[in-house]
Amino acid sequence: MGFGTELPLLLALGFVVSGPKRMQTMLGHVARSKADLHKSNRGIKSQLAGEIKATLQQGRNDVETSSRARHREDGL
Repeated sequence: MGFGTELPLLLALGFVVSGPKRMQTMLGHVARSKADLHKSNRGIKSQLAGEIKATLQQGRNDVETSSRARHREDGL
């Protein structure tokens, strides 16, 4: 029995046990929690991508700086 078949059974059981009004409220809370989780996930991914980009850029700047310093030393 996969998750796809268990979900409708759990929803039906929850509907019978808790009633329609309370089940609707609980599903609303679940939907809001899921939306908040997705929003947080997007924020974390965006922040991580920005930090990786900044680190790579800093690494390039460090390589260019050391390369210029070597050229100056070789020229003197």
